[in-house]
Amino acid sequence: MRLRHYNPAIILAAAALFFAYDIMADLMDGSESMLHMAVESLVFIAISTVLFAELRRVNRLKKEVLRERGKAARLSGELLAVMRGEFAEWGLSTSESEVALLLIKGLSMREISEVREVKEKTIRQQATSVYAKSGCAGRHELVARFIEDLMSIDTG
Repeated sequence: MRLRHYNPAIILAAAALFFAYDIMADLMDGSESMLHMAVESLVFIAISTVLFAELRRVNRLKKEVLRERGKAARLSGELLAVMRGEFAEWGLSTSESEVALLLIKGLSMREISEVREVKEKTIRQQATSVYAKSGCAGRHELVARFIEDLMSIDTG
């Protein structure tokens, strides 16, 4: 059986509401001792403090996730710009550049031919031209060249 993950903030909010209701009911009834009321009030304050700390932590984590997503998008865009710059430097045609990107993404020759709606033989010829112009022995070397570029991009 798989346990569900419950949001601690919801549980804390429910506990705080329960204690707030119980304190109000006890005040209206007037039958509880001051010690009982003080203990319930302290528990309510403690739960409320933890709840607000948890909500601040969740908010901080959400902001951090958004920052990291932004960094990843910038890195992706920077890598693509680096790749396009290299393609231009190698003298790749538009078609060869598209084939090179699809090769780097890991598509097979058949998949690239389907995506580009050309014969597989044409894709093989374009891939051969990409490797020749780039000085790479094959797909693995082509990919490795850009992985190395990605690893050297400054993320600061």
